[in-house]
Amino acid sequence: MSSEKELDLTLEEALKTDAGFCRWFLSKTKTGANYSECVWSRSNYPWGKVRLLLPNSQTGALEMVAREGETDVLVVFESSSKHRLGIHIENKLASGRFTKYQPEVCAARADAWIRNVAYGNYDVWETVLLAPMSFYQTYSDEARKFTSFIAHEDVAAHIPVFRP
Repeated sequence: MSSEKELDLTLEEALKTDAGFCRWFLSKTKTGANYSECVWSRSNYPWGKVRLLLPNSQTGALEMVAREGETDVLVVFESSSKHRLGIHIENKLASGRFTKYQPEVCAARADAWIRNVAYGNYDVWETVLLAPMSFYQTYSDEARKFTSFIAHEDVAAHIPVFRP
């Protein structure tokens, strides 16, 4: 079985070099079909601190907090009109789990990095959960907070290393 890091690197390489896979992957996202060319990527866990509103664990009231976190794979695609889409991919293994508020922090990080040259200078963003179906079913409430879900089993048809 491949490690999460190995899968991240393999996915990034396929998105950069395999036009057919790239088209298929983008078709599985909410707005990715409008973009065609991979222009920037990182799979070395770009890290950052973001501020977002989260419920206080004792009172339930929303409060502004700072959270740190990483994006497993960040890929930026460009449209023919030169607009850029940043896709923040959270890759999970079947044995994985979410950290507390991970989907919300992922979205806040994606929003905070808009038009930041250090992160591909994208205009809009999506968050994609990439995981086995069993993970999605176990953590469905949190998983639905991502813009899109793509199953490892579906990716495996294009990249065999994603087979369970």
